[in-house]
Amino acid sequence: MKLAVILPGDYPKEFCEHRQRYLSALISPGTELKIVTTGGTPSLTSIIDLAFVAPGMVNRAMEAEKEGFDGVLLH
Repeated sequence: MKLAVILPGDYPKEFCEHRQRYLSALISPGTELKIVTTGGTPSLTSIIDLAFVAPGMVNRAMEAEKEGFDGVLLH
């Protein structure tokens, strides 16, 4: 099974790698996990910020499906 974990916004490579290691320790053997971002703001500080990144998260989820992922997790 392939899972894409979608982070809303733009994050440093180190943060994404740390999140990847952390989540990989929690999943079942044989499950592939990949962290992907939507770009844009580096932080979400209000519900308005979330409203702005929501369309990008949906688009990224559709791209993940085309890339062969079996599921997505909106982080």
